[in-house]
Amino acid sequence: GTVEFIVSGESREFFFLEMNTRLQVEHPVTEMVTGVDLCKEMIRIAAGQKLTIKQEDIKMRGHAIECRISAEDPDNDFLPTPGKIVGLRIPGGPGIRDESGMYEGFEVPIYYDPLISKLVVWGRDRQDAIARCRRALSEYIVKGIKTTIPFHARVMQNEHFINGDFDTSFIDTRFKMEDEARDRPHEKVAIIGAAIKAFRLDQEKSRTITTTEEGGGVLNPWKMSGRLRSLNNR
Repeated sequence: GTVEFIVSGESREFFFLEMNTRLQVEHPVTEMVTGVDLCKEMIRIAAGQKLTIKQEDIKMRGHAIECRISAEDPDNDFLPTPGKIVGLRIPGGPGIRDESGMYEGFEVPIYYDPLISKLVVWGRDRQDAIARCRRALSEYIVKGIKTTIPFHARVMQNEHFINGDFDTSFIDTRFKMEDEARDRPHEKVAIIGAAIKAFRLDQEKSRTITTTEEGGGVLNPWKMSGRLRSLNNR
């Protein structure tokens, strides 16, 4: 089973909460920092077999963060957002693990927990894990419903979170979605940059088009239009 506890930010004392005879939603974090397949070990125990490891075999390495991706609207008090997923792109790469059963066309129901995915990220240390998590969240796309992806992305930019200065009242006292969106205008900068790049590419394409026919004649306007359209569709 798993044991839940909290730690005092000042005295660093441990306070026991409860014991659960099951794997918890956050178990991938433990798996990624220890390299132990907890699901496999749990099945072995259920089958009457022994654990394949001893306590002294377990070594902690690196840092892991889990983001619970839910069908909820973080800009509207996290109200559930059931509906159909019409587009999906799941991030990947070193240290990235996504546990999900959703797919394009999947209908998120109104009757169950809104959790649709668990994005787990591992890094050499906490700062590396945060950096990888930012990148993974920026690549994670779920279309058709609102999710908590923007919320997690903004948490990863929050100064208090980055410095490890947070507790169970973090969201209520040190984090506001609207403040993070205003203070971190990266999306607007990216959109403006993409628009400028697209404009310059169009200009370069226009310059590469020959305006004269072979033999020195002026190119027919209809042919010019066709060449422009052909280049833009590449």
